[in-house]
Amino acid sequence: MLIHILYRYIYISIKSDSGVFHTIRIFGYEQIKSFQVHVKTQDRGSPPLSSNVTVNIFVQDQNDNDSQILYPVHTDGSLVAEMVPHSADVGYLVTKVVAVDVDSGQNAWLSYKLLKATDRALFEVGLQNGEIRTLRQVTDKDAVKQRLVVVVEDNGQPSRSATVNVNVAVADSFPEVLSEFGDFSQNKDYNENLTFYLVFSLATNV
Repeated sequence: MLIHILYRYIYISIKSDSGVFHTIRIFGYEQIKSFQVHVKTQDRGSPPLSSNVTVNIFVQDQNDNDSQILYPVHTDGSLVAEMVPHSADVGYLVTKVVAVDVDSGQNAWLSYKLLKATDRALFEVGLQNGEIRTLRQVTDKDAVKQRLVVVVEDNGQPSRSATVNVNVAVADSFPEVLSEFGDFSQNKDYNENLTFYLVFSLATNV
């Protein structure tokens, strides 16, 4: 019996004597999720008899993409800081880490965790929504300059993750922030020609 693909296909090949399919290129679920292959089987009789069949191929998603941080975004030579006033109470919304994952299903389910913080007792990160809120009331004793490191992790097996630095200024005025954050230009993580951006939070206590 002879088996062959009726139409030339760029994704797979088939053994004519056994009917076994083989891939001839790497599949990307994000580019193609399914396709059809039309196959003809023919015996060696005289005259030969044949039959056609359509095979549906479904591509399974693999967790092969890291999460992408959409906000906050750090570019070379710039520093973004969120400003939190001293009047901020418990549960004050500082900012929100926004991330996406182009994988599918549970591979794209994201969780957010606080990996490092200048003061772990001051901030928390929402596990499912990435919202950064205050755990307690802000006081005059809190350092103006606060740095958080948030890790975004997907639910794939094995999981993949990405991290982002979130800079927070505990202050009531712009000059107060500049005096404290000026030394970031000497930090090896930032470019010497630093551009400073202060984000005034529009959030209210919830």
